[in-house]
Amino acid sequence: MSGAARIVGNSLIVTILIFLALAVIELAARIVDTPNAERKKQQQTSTISKEAIDNIIKNIAIAYDGRYTEEQILKMFPLLQDQLRYRPWIQIGNADHNNPFSVVEKGIRKSLASGKCAEASGPGKGAEGKSEVIWFYGGSTVYGIGVPWWDTIPSKFVEEADRSGVCIIAVNYGVPYHYSRQEAIYFASNLMNEPRPDAVVFLDGLNEFFQPGSTIRAEPFFTPTLDKLVPVGSEPGADSRTNQTPGILSRLSSLARNLQALRWLGLSPGPTDSIAIREEAYSNRNPPDSKALATDEQVSQAIVDRYLATRRFLSKLCESYGTKCFQFLQPVPAVDYRPQASEVVTEPARKLPEPANRFVTGYSILRKHFAAKDAPCAAEPKGMVEVDLSSLFKSYDGIPYVDYGHYAPRANKLIAAEMSRCVLARSEAARGPGE
Repeated sequence: MSGAARIVGNSLIVTILIFLALAVIELAARIVDTPNAERKKQQQTSTISKEAIDNIIKNIAIAYDGRYTEEQILKMFPLLQDQLRYRPWIQIGNADHNNPFSVVEKGIRKSLASGKCAEASGPGKGAEGKSEVIWFYGGSTVYGIGVPWWDTIPSKFVEEADRSGVCIIAVNYGVPYHYSRQEAIYFASNLMNEPRPDAVVFLDGLNEFFQPGSTIRAEPFFTPTLDKLVPVGSEPGADSRTNQTPGILSRLSSLARNLQALRWLGLSPGPTDSIAIREEAYSNRNPPDSKALATDEQVSQAIVDRYLATRRFLSKLCESYGTKCFQFLQPVPAVDYRPQASEVVTEPARKLPEPANRFVTGYSILRKHFAAKDAPCAAEPKGMVEVDLSSLFKSYDGIPYVDYGHYAPRANKLIAAEMSRCVLARSEAARGPGE
């Protein structure tokens, strides 16, 4: 290898190591509120040792079940992160992109095509002439941060359906930072624009408690940031220099993509063109400052109340459209997960008082709600079928997470298998002729 090539290769490795280090710092920024300016400064300038980075990479290799080498992970992992942009109605959606591991078109991440559908004589028809379209909603865990597109939950669901002899067309509407209320808005918007699906799957829980400000305020995560990007006035979309509409709003998508990265690095972005980006008045990483939310129990109950209110709305919406809908409470590291002694990737989510206490308390409340449902998958769905998957990784052999909360490929397969047992049991495509 030439000297120049070695320099380029070494630079790439250093860049990726820095990326992994910043990913850890980003997690701390999302989880921990630091009102003290000096503490913020110390966090921003903190460093992570190469040994810690090596341990993280080894954990990720275990999570991938040895399917990729550590060198491959270093090249692949940065390509498996979120890419966001402004999108109407849902505020933030997926930016279109195409790389060897992740493909997004029109905001939808690619999913596997069904082998059973491919066997059909006609387009979109299964081996028995039947097919079903299933929409999947959730945050970054449904989108599939940390795994290639063929290892996401929707893709694994298609594999499970193929084994059951069912032709499924899976549509991955997962978007990082989305939580149940935002998903409900996304679902309602898609119902107005697309043919009604045969079934809809929601996977939630992680972002409800990781982003308590969003859940309790009932607003998207980036609202404080975007509120400062759009000036107050009678024509907020007008450019002050040209008095033409394409000013601020036309640049909002690229700003939204870059602004979060700057904040994760602890940098304060200055004026961009004619836009002065001011400091956020509050952060949705934290609960609202209120005497009624002074304890973890109060915060958790407020989150659960919002969550259940969204479920009731979705149940009515699904019933009115005649669509089978399924809500799954997802596994999280702080609840019913016994990590290996060497596992470090989920430590912040398990050991930091916030959000660990919120997850433990909130999930305890939610589980009582789910436990009241008697064999939900065995009953004919009317509105919303609700299923608790929070204990799925209790006896997991290996590491089910690639970071603080996103799932490994085999973990996604387990989740998809549980989903398919419930969804396909109620599937028209799974029923025999004349049923």
